[in-house]
Amino acid sequence: MPLGVVNVAIVDAATAGHRRFATGLGIGGALADAVHAALAFIGLGQLVTARPTLVRGLAIAAAIVIVGYAIVSWRRLRAAPAAGGTASTVARGIATGIVLTLPNPAALAAWVAVAAALWPAASTAAATTLAIGVGIGSAGWFIGLAALAGRMPRDHRALRVIPRVALAVFVGIAVAGVVRVL
Repeated sequence: MPLGVVNVAIVDAATAGHRRFATGLGIGGALADAVHAALAFIGLGQLVTARPTLVRGLAIAAAIVIVGYAIVSWRRLRAAPAAGGTASTVARGIATGIVLTLPNPAALAAWVAVAAALWPAASTAAATTLAIGVGIGSAGWFIGLAALAGRMPRDHRALRVIPRVALAVFVGIAVAGVVRVL
């Protein structure tokens, strides 16, 4: 799967008026990034990315999740945005962000490449520290993106187009990811 799935999901949710859900997506994506970074710096990521069958399975699972998310989001386009949201909205966003990011073999492979270039023999303590830093940095980016995208005026005409374009990009990402691994 190409990278950027969570970015597209955050913009889609925030511009649709679901800012708390978008924030949750960002937190979930950041948690998944932290897991990928930890696996990569510890050395386990290479074991996963070196197995084409496993990478193919992860890519297909990620594609299914992405297309499922696109279908749910498309249906949501017809519903009015929730006023404010709740803690459960954020929790659902976190779970969705994790599910959209964690099975993505490209995200894991990217962190494996970073780990190999920066610190190929990191200790477990160093890998954990790096993973926490990655999680904090990713969360900052994703939450900032949700806040920025959520500030668009509700009557802006781009808001009629952005969610549909984002969902088309989602489906394109899923198809491209599966085609690339097959």
